[in-house]
Amino acid sequence: MFGIVVATHGDFGKELVGTLRMILGENEGVQALALHPSESMETFKEKLEATLKKVDPKNHGALVLVDMVGGTPFNVSLLTAQTHKLQIVTGVNLPMLIKVATSQDEKDLEALALETQKVAREGVLTSVELLRK
Repeated sequence: MFGIVVATHGDFGKELVGTLRMILGENEGVQALALHPSESMETFKEKLEATLKKVDPKNHGALVLVDMVGGTPFNVSLLTAQTHKLQIVTGVNLPMLIKVATSQDEKDLEALALETQKVAREGVLTSVELLRK
């Protein structure tokens, strides 16, 4: 089973994980990780590594969902992926999080990351598109 970390600026990830638990119930393999304004990259990296130990104690791998490309959660996750089995997906949202939380038993972490990206893209619609159908 893969671990899931939702790493974001501020408490955005914490709120997403709370909403996920409201919908699906408790899931020990999912943790939020918040970057606070006073934290350095080094401090955030230490927090990420500690969180990875919680969600992936057997070192099967983890999916890190981050809020945006180029931000500290993304950059630190990318650095951490050099020494840990990680896949990182940007643009975290609730449909994406539900997908990964219900697919943690998948065999291939890279395939799960790609499927997560697909679900996220398919979930972004406009009312114009919906009304035309």
